[in-house]
Amino acid sequence: MRIIVAEHVGETRAAIFEGDRAVELHLERWSERKSRAIRGEIYRARVRRIEPQLNGAFLDIGRGPDGFLPFGAAGRPAGFHEGAGIGVQIAREAFQEKGPTLVLHEVEPGDAPEALLTAPPLAERLSGLNDAPIIQAAKAGIDLDAEFDAALEADVPLNGGGRLIIEPVTALTAIDVDAGGRTGGKGNFAFDLNRTAAREAARQIRLRGIGGVVAIDFLPLKKKGDQTALEATLKSAFKNDPAKVDIAPSSRFAIVELARQRLGRALHEQMWERFGVESLETASLAALRALEAEGKANRASQLVLEAGLDVHDWLTRDPVGWHKAMASRLGARFTLKLSDRLPPRGFAAGRV
Repeated sequence: MRIIVAEHVGETRAAIFEGDRAVELHLERWSERKSRAIRGEIYRARVRRIEPQLNGAFLDIGRGPDGFLPFGAAGRPAGFHEGAGIGVQIAREAFQEKGPTLVLHEVEPGDAPEALLTAPPLAERLSGLNDAPIIQAAKAGIDLDAEFDAALEADVPLNGGGRLIIEPVTALTAIDVDAGGRTGGKGNFAFDLNRTAAREAARQIRLRGIGGVVAIDFLPLKKKGDQTALEATLKSAFKNDPAKVDIAPSSRFAIVELARQRLGRALHEQMWERFGVESLETASLAALRALEAEGKANRASQLVLEAGLDVHDWLTRDPVGWHKAMASRLGARFTLKLSDRLPPRGFAAGRV
């Protein structure tokens, strides 16, 4: 196992590799520094309101949305009241419109809200959790951008032919197993394709950080023994996944439902503003990566980053301090230029 990291101006990208394949992708953006709570962090929080119907309470942790502390079977802790300062740890990060989920953690009395133990940088967190070395992407000869781009594609080709079609919607993620392009040959065609699809579906779910309910539409199998073997293959494929995964028996329509523990945001939730459409920040950071790559390839040249209206406006506002950081990497030899020939979120980096 290896942690492959690329530290760009504006964001850090990282991947966990097992052998020669990525199994997890992670993203940490400068725009969320000191504004987003990370799993494992410890806070002295302030109880904002108690919700008896939810058997829990909402707490102000001092950054981002309020966290929710479920009381569980034990009920409300003694001395727990609105306005109290309570020690908590982040059990699940915020996602979509939901704030982080909290668990109680013993802390010293003091002012609240206050961050008491914050997470180290992304690469260090991943290395510590997985006991694996950190290797820079350039040194490893790995194109992390290509890995991220592929993990946002709906179509995933399967070895031997066929494909997965992955579509996240509000309530769940649907994965369709499509046999198109796969030839028959010896053996049980549907069973063989389903087993290949099960292994790749498990990798893609972990790779993309997909949580919640997932429905996989496999090819129908006639033999009960084949269905049992397929379910065993799917369970085995998740054995190294750090998130808890519960798999339900296949329905009579050959659909297998599973629930994967949600530990944070899925990749598409971080990078898209809606299905299939990257956010303005994602486009703007891609422009910065292009400028940095051009600068490293041409170390003595004057550089220009042309940008469409939306990207140009974001870069001009400079909400993450990119200009100063880029100058420290490339020197003061680049300019930003508004282009009327590019689409609003388009860009092009080159030499003057």
